[in-house]
Amino acid sequence: MFIFLIFACALLTSLVIFPLHFCATTFSNIYSFTVTFLIAAFFFFIFIKQIKKHGAKSSISFITKFLIVMAGFSSFFVLVIIGKRFFAILTIFAATALYFLASKILKLKTTELSSENF
Repeated sequence: MFIFLIFACALLTSLVIFPLHFCATTFSNIYSFTVTFLIAAFFFFIFIKQIKKHGAKSSISFITKFLIVMAGFSSFFVLVIIGKRFFAILTIFAATALYFLASKILKLKTTELSSENF
């Protein structure tokens, strides 16, 4: 049973990884565009779901964080495509720092607004 499990994992991995590797090495621009498009579509889906669930006004924190993440991913993608990988890594670090800074600021603003209501 253990050998069958190893064989099944190896077969499944080969069936998934080989086409991805082939596409990434042969059609790198199409692969990069497709992956970026799928990530953007996923974030857009979450964005729409968040607005439907909480309303547009209460989703301002989410929208701000969403835009920061999307700007970080977009600039990362562009920098990797043009070959500036070091700056791409710096962009990810900057986007992460900006995300946490925005989270802290928006959390303070939210608590100030909620305390004024009482």
